[in-house]
Amino acid sequence: MACNANCWCVVISISVIITAVVVVCVYFTTPSDPVFTIKDFYVSALNLSDISSTNTAVNQTIFFDMKLHNKNKAMGAYYDPVKIIFSYIPNIKLTFVVAEYTVPKFYQHQQKSKHVIETVASRGVVPYNREITSSVFKVEVITKVGFTSPAYRKKGTVDVVANVRVDQTGVINPKKGIKLFESGVGGLGLQIGLLILSTATILVVT
Repeated sequence: MACNANCWCVVISISVIITAVVVVCVYFTTPSDPVFTIKDFYVSALNLSDISSTNTAVNQTIFFDMKLHNKNKAMGAYYDPVKIIFSYIPNIKLTFVVAEYTVPKFYQHQQKSKHVIETVASRGVVPYNREITSSVFKVEVITKVGFTSPAYRKKGTVDVVANVRVDQTGVINPKKGIKLFESGVGGLGLQIGLLILSTATILVVT
């Protein structure tokens, strides 16, 4: 009997320790924000191989494929409506919003991805200089995200941005995924600095 009682005490102690570890992990492990990546991007008005596309209102559209990924292994994510803002940068001195799109609020399981594949109407997108080999857009995503962890149920603001370059066919260049970064972060400042430098170089060269 004493042996059985000791065995049960060991089992209960181990169970308590495991439960405590799980609770600590759930409450004190900081979740990672979702990752937003532009997988595809096409601006019909900037397809200089099709002259009619720059003059037809119907072709003033932006096609995009954006991947929203929850990389947390143990937490699902609750998204408020996801607002996507597209701004056109025809030259280094000018930036203006040309389109917006909103993804309805949704829930995403841990380590799952959602692709938002849509075409939106744009306004004011015309080739600033038909001799320039590429054009630049700023894509910004604003939303609030909470997690299934009791300690992180309250939703926090997510504001990420990236610069997207399209070539003379209106297609994303280079043809690979572009990750959006937090607005105001030092790394983004470097990215914007490089963008300004590269845009200025294009204008000078052409």
